[in-house]
Amino acid sequence: MLIMSSYTWPFWLVFVCWCCMSLTKGDVYFGEDEGNSGEKPPVDSGEKPPVNHRAGCVPQCKNYGKCINNKCSCPTGFYGPVCEHKSGGLCTDEDLRDTDPILLITFGKGSNQYSTKKPTNFHFSTTYEQVFEPTTADGRFSLINSIHDDFGGSWHTGATDHTGDKGGYMFLVNANFKAGEFYRGTVKNLCVGQLYEFSVYLANICKPGKCEIKPNVKFQVRTTVGNHLLAELNSGNVLEHNTLTWKKYGLSFTAKTNSVVLLMISNAAGGMGNDLALDDIALRVCGAGKSGFCPSDD
Repeated sequence: MLIMSSYTWPFWLVFVCWCCMSLTKGDVYFGEDEGNSGEKPPVDSGEKPPVNHRAGCVPQCKNYGKCINNKCSCPTGFYGPVCEHKSGGLCTDEDLRDTDPILLITFGKGSNQYSTKKPTNFHFSTTYEQVFEPTTADGRFSLINSIHDDFGGSWHTGATDHTGDKGGYMFLVNANFKAGEFYRGTVKNLCVGQLYEFSVYLANICKPGKCEIKPNVKFQVRTTVGNHLLAELNSGNVLEHNTLTWKKYGLSFTAKTNSVVLLMISNAAGGMGNDLALDDIALRVCGAGKSGFCPSDD
């Protein structure tokens, strides 16, 4: 038999119980807390909020590269989309000891001041136009055995090639405003995994104070298929001197394919300078006594 209690609950307890029963799961709401403004969250409409794309390089530039116009500008010695690859400089004299060059272009020699030979005779191409007599103006080059006085004493008139051979020719370029290729050549029968050096002797043909713009050359090594960049390095400014002064520039790279494309590209504007001479373009293996020659079926 059920007996009803005559006990009466306090009013405040009845009110609390009524509130607890009236709340549903969807109505539960927490007051202001860390990360909560105190307002009910909006109902999810299913639409994603717009993404705020901040200006800059994504991924970020590495190795102290600078983001300029959403593109990484790499410091000397680094290359790649985000400056992730490091280029090697020239090999040491010890590494090059007892190694014969796989490629060597000296441009020959002759008694005439201007050579009649063309880049195709030396198995390379250039974007500059060849001249066979004075003047070697902007955008042109000549194969010459002594520098002609084309611009009223601004150049080292009478200076000769790097080796000093009598009648030895050099590649003289008067670079124009648009950056062009000084040299593009393909080499085959490399040994995959072997370290090589691509080099040239450069000289600023301007006398001190006569030209505003100093030559600067970008060295690149690319694959013959797909044109993928394997290595890149800038020469930096080629300085003028009181006499024509030759200096060796270039880079080292590890062959990832049996054949590669070697390039030298102008890395400075033309006009009022950027006048230079090139000589003794070479490719050597970095490894004393090694041949670096691996014949293939290609």
